[in-house]
Amino acid sequence: MKSKVSVIVPVYNTMKYLSEMLASLEKQTLKEIEFIFVDDCSTDRSLEILYDFEQRHTDKVIIIQLNENQGPGGARNVGLQYASGEYIAFADSDDYVKPEMYEILYKKAMEDDYDIVECGYFSERRDRDMMLWDKTMEGKVSFDNRVKMLMSCGFIVSKLYKRNIIIDSQINFIDRIQFEDVDFLSRLYCRIEKVGIVDKALYYYRDNPDSFTNKGNKLSYFDINNTFSRKYIDNMRKEKNYDILKPVIDYVVIGIWFDMFKTYVTKSSKIDMNSLQTIDREIKQYIPNYGENMFFVEQAKYDVLKEAFLANSYDYKKVVKILERNEK
Repeated sequence: MKSKVSVIVPVYNTMKYLSEMLASLEKQTLKEIEFIFVDDCSTDRSLEILYDFEQRHTDKVIIIQLNENQGPGGARNVGLQYASGEYIAFADSDDYVKPEMYEILYKKAMEDDYDIVECGYFSERRDRDMMLWDKTMEGKVSFDNRVKMLMSCGFIVSKLYKRNIIIDSQINFIDRIQFEDVDFLSRLYCRIEKVGIVDKALYYYRDNPDSFTNKGNKLSYFDINNTFSRKYIDNMRKEKNYDILKPVIDYVVIGIWFDMFKTYVTKSSKIDMNSLQTIDREIKQYIPNYGENMFFVEQAKYDVLKEAFLANSYDYKKVVKILERNEK
């Protein structure tokens, strides 16, 4: 039976939640579906749970066991090599999905041969349903909507992707590091032509404190940001629309450094000027004029932390003044 959808699930030490995810996949109303699990060197009972699931669904399940930890990105890259479906989806092993999710997304994709179909998700952290893209994004991708996609980035797990675009374009994930989904989605957004929107929350996104996103890896935050910035910019420079999209591509890189800056200034009892200078110096390796980015400049009019962040590009002392002014 040919698969309409291939669902790729990287697995690493999620036995606490894995059975719930598997139960939600088992209930999928779309029958022409395959599940590809990539065990990323789990040390708990995750692999055993996967094999039990495979025994019940031998015609739909593929299990790949890696002999070296590659992170979610590397695990998804391996999964892509085995995917045969017309469309591809990604899910995290500590989340779960509604029974009708992939049938609804696939039917939507078939309506107008969409390259990507986006749905809503329930955020456990915010305790509510979320939609990152609304119906105005549906249809042929305009330049403005492409910019919106890059700025919002979105979740990799709340979408269905036309397989040929990923495979033919040879788009892979950055392995062994965070933000791998940002790089993957950004490159995909440069290539897609039509987007479908399903205005329903079909994915349950869990706030797992032990996830790769929350715990990260052995690299320092500076190492993570530098590795991502370098690889992301190198990858995006290969896209045909790089020159015209450069301000928003820069915005994405600036955003990850802003997150570091925000964490530092909100959690430090006293601001260290040397740390501010270090953050500024690191960003300028990639975007020397980041303080003039049109998107960040506009947002800084309404966000004090972003105002302080941009001020850090030319006057470290002014950062403290802006933050002190905000506290009064």
